[in-house]
Amino acid sequence: MTAHVVYDSGALIAVERGSADLRYLHTAWRAAGVTPVVPGPVLTQVWRGGARQYRLAEFLKQCRVLASYAEDDYRRAGWMLGRAVLPPKKKPDAVDALVVLTAVLHHTDTVVTSDPEDLTAYAATLGWKLDPVRV
Repeated sequence: MTAHVVYDSGALIAVERGSADLRYLHTAWRAAGVTPVVPGPVLTQVWRGGARQYRLAEFLKQCRVLASYAEDDYRRAGWMLGRAVLPPKKKPDAVDALVVLTAVLHHTDTVVTSDPEDLTAYAATLGWKLDPVRV
């Protein structure tokens, strides 16, 4: 089993909506010693503050928020944006590229997402095989 799982914005939105499936997976991963990782830019996409995000705030206490990347990481993500073959009508998304890069940096193929096709396209630019979990 992997030591990490990466959550993208779709996963955090599922938390806000009270997804029982995600709660089950998260609890099982934590019990198995898996560390959930949330890229900082993902948190930025979802966080608006206030009482309505209490559930998300509590959830994040059980995750590691990756708040710093090296300059080379940002360059690599930009490189991925220029090479990914995205599904039709999709536009390059820097946060999605950073989600995949976070998975690579943590040596995991498990990413929880609502856009598995997009993330798989970014992973392909690096020759990285993802095993996305759709929420």
